[in-house]
Amino acid sequence: MSRARRQVQVGQDKRHGGSCYVTAILVVVAAVAVALYVLRETDSPSTQAHLAHGIIVPRRPLGNATYREVAELRIPLIITSSVAEKWRARKHFTTAFLSKKLSHVMAYKQETNRVFKTFHDNKALEPLVNEKWEDFNLKVNVTIPQVLAWPSPSPHMGPYLYFSQKLVTLRPMFPDILDYVQPLSDLILNTENIQVNLWIGRRGITTHTHYDATFNFFVQLQGKKRFTLIPPSEPMYLYPCLHPHYGHSQIDIAEPNLDQFAAYRPQPHIAEVGPGDMLVVPPFWFHHVETLEESVSVNVWSNAPEFALINEIYTKALPFEESWGQPDLIRATRVFIDMILASLNITDHSSFLETHLLLQRYQPIVQSGNLLVNRTLVTDIAELCEQTDWIAARTHFQPLFASRVNVIGVLFSAFPGRNAMNICLGNYVEHLISTVAGPQNVFPFLVGCV
Repeated sequence: MSRARRQVQVGQDKRHGGSCYVTAILVVVAAVAVALYVLRETDSPSTQAHLAHGIIVPRRPLGNATYREVAELRIPLIITSSVAEKWRARKHFTTAFLSKKLSHVMAYKQETNRVFKTFHDNKALEPLVNEKWEDFNLKVNVTIPQVLAWPSPSPHMGPYLYFSQKLVTLRPMFPDILDYVQPLSDLILNTENIQVNLWIGRRGITTHTHYDATFNFFVQLQGKKRFTLIPPSEPMYLYPCLHPHYGHSQIDIAEPNLDQFAAYRPQPHIAEVGPGDMLVVPPFWFHHVETLEESVSVNVWSNAPEFALINEIYTKALPFEESWGQPDLIRATRVFIDMILASLNITDHSSFLETHLLLQRYQPIVQSGNLLVNRTLVTDIAELCEQTDWIAARTHFQPLFASRVNVIGVLFSAFPGRNAMNICLGNYVEHLISTVAGPQNVFPFLVGCV
């Protein structure tokens, strides 16, 4: 019989939630108003309590280590006296200088929210999302002084602007811009899809907590930013990877709802970076970024090994038959998932799926009403799985799946760390269920067939 060419589509946006550092604008009406804004919005009592329990990220020079060696430790570190001290940008990249070089920029704009949370268009769950959001992808053509201004008479009103762009794309206006960040080679850890980005913004704007599948050397050139970093071992209640907020945590870490996110109890790592500091942000570490002062930054992103591995996994077509109907596809999906988990020495399959997907990704947004669910589908899949003879199903499907499971298991086993693997494995399982049964059936499958 012919094999169905059912292929899990790569839903992997390169940075897993977009840029790490978003900023925006408002006009300064008075020094007192600004001071009150910073106190209230940036360092609220809950934020102060949050920071008080944090681990301060260490600061030290590179010493005899290489940038690769430091990055591959996967521990946040502020490097002082880094290679960026040799950059012309270290001296020249101020908002005043860049305003003269760049006559206009395309800035992200949000009307009502100073916290930027990437919205990925065309994600599978978007038709089922029952919440209002601002279009993160909306850009406006403005000057840098406009990005840094406060246009509203109130510091608590929008609009909010933020600028981030690849340096290479700014060359039409600033032809020698890349010369200002040389030498750069020591910071490039993977030659595929390198991104060197410029970030400009004013104080008070926040990037929502998210992770990226990249090594990140973040260099602060003007002003200050505060990073709150949380390791990938912590339960961060990710949005589903099929959701437009893919890669982001559902938790507001400044005001966490511990009734809704009961397992959230991290001890964050806190890094405040100023001019000349280079922060090493490890792959898959969650980070929440606040702009504390008018700011200019440059960062270098290089793909972590996990990025190539998961993309290779997504190229492997599913070994399912074209002739199978929906009931057999549902059964085959559960057997296939179980076989992959077993190949990775995950013994309690149901517990893994329930913890990492149902309880942490789907249940919070379903319970809050932010994801529409067809309860009939939940009932139908639950009845199907309850009535299935799973011994017979495994006997039938396992010989068909063994070869493909072996390939996928080897690729997942090559991940450098278990925690990042668990995140990507959860993403893969979501895509697998969606590809076979449709995105509307992912939650019903997790409820009824796990």
